[in-house]
Amino acid sequence: MLLVLLIHTGIQWTIRAQHNLTPFGTASQSSMFIRSSAQGALYPPISNEFSLQTCSTTNVDGASKAWWMFQFSFGSAFITDITIYYREGFAYRMDGFKLYVTNSSNIPPDGYLCYADPDPGLPDITQTIPCNQLGKYVIYYDTKGDDKTGPVVELCYVSINGCQKGMWGANCSKQCSSICIGQHCHPENGSCVWGCDEQKCFNNKWDMHTGACTEGCVRGWVSQICNCSKYESVTYDSSSIIIGFTSTTVNQTFGGKNYLK
Repeated sequence: MLLVLLIHTGIQWTIRAQHNLTPFGTASQSSMFIRSSAQGALYPPISNEFSLQTCSTTNVDGASKAWWMFQFSFGSAFITDITIYYREGFAYRMDGFKLYVTNSSNIPPDGYLCYADPDPGLPDITQTIPCNQLGKYVIYYDTKGDDKTGPVVELCYVSINGCQKGMWGANCSKQCSSICIGQHCHPENGSCVWGCDEQKCFNNKWDMHTGACTEGCVRGWVSQICNCSKYESVTYDSSSIIIGFTSTTVNQTFGGKNYLK
């Protein structure tokens, strides 16, 4: 019976994806006030200072709803967080706003609700809102606003952070592992969002809640967690020393099956 020791380094790297995706798409909004443009919210300056040239502004006409929408040019993106800068001194006009990540341009939005401004009190005009959601559109939506003017969009800067689906790491320069279902992984660490391709798990068994291969990985892959990685072995006589990168544990492999100790 062949005994193989899997020796892991325990070294971890933390890579934070800080890739603003707004250069890769277009913006639109419910109405246009004079010379303003929905695209105005995508460009510097990064501030709450208002001007019609640099802020996205909808009509102040008592409308029942106002919205601003961004669509990615490459399809879907995994969005980690969204930063918004609203017009300085006008927080009452964004009261009750909601932020969505969706797969359609439907209004009212029908996708994932990242954030809903709570009552009582007025919202902060500068916010970074976590989403951690895959989608094709980002929609700022408001049906409340001010009692006199109704909801008004006055976004002076928006940053949508994350990576195109299938990519991760600094500047989204790394491809997600092929073992991830749909080759979909988290932009910050490359972990499989939808779980592990069951074909990489021994007996095709894995925990859908944790992403762990419950009986270990198939031969040729190491680590019990979903981020199974291929190993390279150096053979000395009848034994092999295998160096892995995903765990601090020591595994033993007997007859091709992994047992986590």
